[in-house]
Amino acid sequence: MITNKLLFDTLLSDLADQDIKRVIIGINWTLVETALGCGLAHTPRRDDPGCQTISTAGELTDLGLMEAAMLVRSENPMEVAIGMAAINASYNQYTLNASDKNGLDAFTDIDGPVTVIGRFPGLTERIRNLRVIEREPREGEYGEKDTAKLLPESAGVIITSSALVNGSAGELLELAKNTRVCMVGPSTPFASGLFDLGVDYLAGTIVTDIEGMAIAVAQGGAVKALKPFGTFKTLSREPG
Repeated sequence: MITNKLLFDTLLSDLADQDIKRVIIGINWTLVETALGCGLAHTPRRDDPGCQTISTAGELTDLGLMEAAMLVRSENPMEVAIGMAAINASYNQYTLNASDKNGLDAFTDIDGPVTVIGRFPGLTERIRNLRVIEREPREGEYGEKDTAKLLPESAGVIITSSALVNGSAGELLELAKNTRVCMVGPSTPFASGLFDLGVDYLAGTIVTDIEGMAIAVAQGGAVKALKPFGTFKTLSREPG
């Protein structure tokens, strides 16, 4: 059974410790920088259950990358975001060899329903039979209560990687384990170990301008504001 514990055990098992150069917790994104890479993770809302202040604020760069990554096991979602950004700093290195193809293109040829967790602009024009699940659904979308029904009957499932921070990723992957699955977004770790947990495509961001990205994150930038400072890459279970 796929659980959050199994997910994080998998991600943590291949980490190599290194020094942390910078940590930024912006209103939308959290950033961890090392000499080899930069990791991003979605920052939880302050009113999310369990969110607290960071007890080690001002001392986070004194942690090794592994110690920071272990924060994904915290009960505080704000610390989970730091841990996830640290994990991504390890996997999403500047020199990563990944495809320039858009992983979402693998869903354009699916005849059956494709369910997406999270709202992505322009996706409805690209993918047929798309069903959107959102925490606060708009007209024509589904609520979180519909997840357990929709995912198992889907031909494809696209999951926002912010689910790794909010604690829903394990359950979502378990429900989607017999479908074609892509994890997408700046929070995506390019970790091949996730292919053993039912993920077929990892579509995320490699930072290309660390100073620009740091400023965008610190000043509350959303996804659109991050785009000039990174490049979209895809890893797939089957190369090519």
